[in-house]
Amino acid sequence: MAHYMFETDWELTAPIEQVFDVLSHPERFETWWPSVTTSASLSEGDVDGIGARARYTIRGPLLYTMTFDLKTIEAERPKRLRTVVRGDLVGTGTFFLEPAGAGTRVRFNWHVATTKRWMNLASIVAKPVLAWAHDRVMLEGCAAMANHIGANLLWAKSGLAARPTPLPAASSKFG
Repeated sequence: MAHYMFETDWELTAPIEQVFDVLSHPERFETWWPSVTTSASLSEGDVDGIGARARYTIRGPLLYTMTFDLKTIEAERPKRLRTVVRGDLVGTGTFFLEPAGAGTRVRFNWHVATTKRWMNLASIVAKPVLAWAHDRVMLEGCAAMANHIGANLLWAKSGLAARPTPLPAASSKFG
């Protein structure tokens, strides 16, 4: 498997509780995030989204699709959401939220590995291109979220984080 550690940061002019609420309902991402072509709730979570499971299909700028299930395993309202994924991707994702100026700053750490054979082979020579495609999807999502909640996106950046390491143990908490 090809391992990736991505970090996406953005700031928008919306209250932290509102941003947390949007992020804690992944089954609704399809309604506002253009690259999410389908999403379906597999199980409901509690008020903070813990236990919620959703299935997504994402289509990025390189026109391939990826399908994966996401489960929220931890939440600290309104500061943090932690998820695990399995499918075409396996790994963990954590949203960190904090008040910033007139709104909210969000950092998303995405520590995943690809399971599609062609992507694992392609990563040997095309990892920067696959990372670029990820960044386009995430930056589109930042802008779409701001639009969805009637906020301004002040800035956003996305890219590969530090050197990939083995997947964290939380990725086995999907069950």
